[in-house]
Amino acid sequence: MDAARGALFVFLMIVLILTPDTQRSTPHQQLEIKNRLDNERRAIDILNTTRYGDFDPVKDQWLNVTGLRQEDGYAWDLLPKVQVRARDQTDTVLSNWMKSEKSSPEWKDLGDRYKSSDLIDGVAGQEANASATIIGQLIPFYQNISGIVNGKWIRSKIADNHRPTALNLTALNSRVQYTTKEYNRNISGVEGNLRIKFDEKKSQRLLVENSSVREIKAVVTVQDETSSGDGWEMTMYGVHYPESGGVLLSTSSDKFAGIFALPHFARSEPASVLARQLLNQTLMATVVRQEEASRYTVPSFPWSSSPDNPSEMMFPTPHCEFIVYLQQHIPAMGGPTSQEAYRRLAGLQSLEEELRYPTGASLGIVPPLAMSAVVFSPDCGFVLESKGPPEYAQQLGEHLSGPKLEFYLQNAKRIIMLFCFILAGQIYLLMRQMRETSTPSTRSRVSFYTIALMAMGDGFTSIGFWTVSMVIDATFLVMISTAFLAFLCVCVFGMKLLMDIWTIQGPERRELERRNAAANPPSPPVLETPVIPAVIVTAAGADTLPLPVTARRPTDEAPIILPPDQDLTATEAEDAATTTTAGQGAAPTTLGRARNEMGALYTRFYFLLMGTLFLSLHATGWPSTIRSLYANLLSLIYLSLWTPQIYRNIMRNCRKALRWEFVIGQSILRLIPFIYFYIVDDNILFISTDRYAAYVLIGWVWIQVWALFSQEILGPRFFIPNGWAPPAYDYHPVLREDDEEAGATMPIGFTEATTDSEPSSPSGESKKKGQRTFDCAICMQSIDVPVVSAGGGEGDTGSSLATNLFSRRAYMVTPCRHIFHSPCLEGWMRYRLQCPICRENLPPL
Repeated sequence: MDAARGALFVFLMIVLILTPDTQRSTPHQQLEIKNRLDNERRAIDILNTTRYGDFDPVKDQWLNVTGLRQEDGYAWDLLPKVQVRARDQTDTVLSNWMKSEKSSPEWKDLGDRYKSSDLIDGVAGQEANASATIIGQLIPFYQNISGIVNGKWIRSKIADNHRPTALNLTALNSRVQYTTKEYNRNISGVEGNLRIKFDEKKSQRLLVENSSVREIKAVVTVQDETSSGDGWEMTMYGVHYPESGGVLLSTSSDKFAGIFALPHFARSEPASVLARQLLNQTLMATVVRQEEASRYTVPSFPWSSSPDNPSEMMFPTPHCEFIVYLQQHIPAMGGPTSQEAYRRLAGLQSLEEELRYPTGASLGIVPPLAMSAVVFSPDCGFVLESKGPPEYAQQLGEHLSGPKLEFYLQNAKRIIMLFCFILAGQIYLLMRQMRETSTPSTRSRVSFYTIALMAMGDGFTSIGFWTVSMVIDATFLVMISTAFLAFLCVCVFGMKLLMDIWTIQGPERRELERRNAAANPPSPPVLETPVIPAVIVTAAGADTLPLPVTARRPTDEAPIILPPDQDLTATEAEDAATTTTAGQGAAPTTLGRARNEMGALYTRFYFLLMGTLFLSLHATGWPSTIRSLYANLLSLIYLSLWTPQIYRNIMRNCRKALRWEFVIGQSILRLIPFIYFYIVDDNILFISTDRYAAYVLIGWVWIQVWALFSQEILGPRFFIPNGWAPPAYDYHPVLREDDEEAGATMPIGFTEATTDSEPSSPSGESKKKGQRTFDCAICMQSIDVPVVSAGGGEGDTGSSLATNLFSRRAYMVTPCRHIFHSPCLEGWMRYRLQCPICRENLPPL
């Protein structure tokens, strides 16, 4: 009870410490909040009073906003080149569609006379712009781009000759004291991975005449060979132009007012006007909400690029700022391809409607979300591009592509349901195996570590699904169901079987401890001179006085009571004697020892599970190469689940420890998740595939299964040289008539020697040369046993038959020289390790 109260007290203290403090802000914090809100209002005023083109570093035109001043030293001379490169990507995406057979003749004519980017941006002239505005609304772009795109980036040649200058961080923002001068998110590699997750579900949309713009939020992850974990992750805010398929994103911080200067980064004046009108509404509304929240608490910066990293508020670290230009590719629509249906976007609009508000209609093939990207860092001075055609072959990269968010969640639910069925299959196979290993004899054959590895993997699965289900609401039900099945698999069935195996194999472990103690005896203690008691001389001679009548008599060891029809070995008798109670201060009882061992088993198992889990979580921040090696090593160890069973079969010279449906079924079910993540490119976790590693894991499991199968057919030690394993009794010996008089291996009970005749009645007589017939005392049927004749050699027919491995598997000879059918004695030994005839103890299979 005291321990439970102490645990509850510790839990409450942790909750109190981690609970956010909702007390009112201090005067100093109020001053900081006021200064920040004043700066935000000043930036909004500059946004409203300036127009597109007022910020032109080439013409020495600057804005009085943090990061856009000349003295800040940012690499704004690269901005015009970046904008031109973004327009070129738009030309590449739209030019082919404009000239295709599916586009209208008017659009083809405009595409021949003007650049597609000029038409989309509305800078091709008044007449062309009017036509482009009407026809451009028919381009089949996704109107809502909530989804995840993933691809490769490569360093652009735009910034090859640019040399970044050292920035004065104190001049940029004197109120922030940075803890280091080294920048985070500084991409120094040549190429890497780029992943962007768009969130446009609750965004505000502004419609102006025939054009529209909507706000968008994106989580961008950039990775190269120098970054740790999955790479640098940042939250970016910006605008999306549904009609043109363009997206403009920017980071914001104390040293860069990116969101307030976003219209000046647009590719054209019409796009800038739309962005300014939308931001006027959204930015001011956000500032008002901050001001209201500041009455009760300290509001965080709403456009922070690291909102989930509170340590940056306590220990500020400079990081590179980013501006991202994205151009959506036209989806490859399936289904009807008539010009009218394609021009009116009927297929794509109905598809989007069904994805967002499902009615049960058939979706068919959902085209992926594809984009081209240009990434520009004004303070760190580098430019990145998505890798793909036409600059690179399609095999080297396809820019950025991925599923729509709704389709991704549907696919994730299907994959999680597959894992759910896999766990159900594992539970079913485990229950059948537990029913098969329900006796002490069968449990002694199963390797404890094989079942422990399975339980460890199920524990990983359970904790992982429990954790993720708390974060993603859309898949909560299927994830919590899968986590519950994994919990059952590890905590109910797996641990139950582990405890049964641990209990049954207890005497074996203690015997091994005795042997180790006998092999390494402790050093003898220093003997002290014994104290000789005084001798009392009586009339009868020198002797000591007898004990009083009321004194406690010395008691011998507790008697060992043998149950009827069951003998104990010397080891078992000693275990029983040392675990019984013998008055006050005696050794723990057998029940107490079992409870202690169970508690230690639970503690070790969950300690190892949690330790490996925390190590794996820490490994997510390692460099990609080391993390990949760790993941492959952990997968190899987990899929070595049959290796302990192979080792136990060798050491105990036993077979048939596990059902074949259990071995094959568990191997397939536990390999499926690894095959999915190692081979499928578009897996739900966006893990980089490694087919060679997958082939190694599959081959390794296949080798283990074949080793178990060979041990059952050819013997547990068929591939082990003599002397490499401890001696063990062989139930399938080669029978020779030479051993009849010596009684080495020849079974007792026959009466006549081998002849060429074929009598069938007397036991032990032969039906043909080189065979003898015995009776099985279990099934009461005859056994035809191959025997090597006296003086026979390896070349004799009888000798060849007797040494045939498969014929020897038909019978079993006990150490007491009784012979039985192999299935009969194996079935008997599942329940009792005693000879059915003479009740002598038998070695385990």
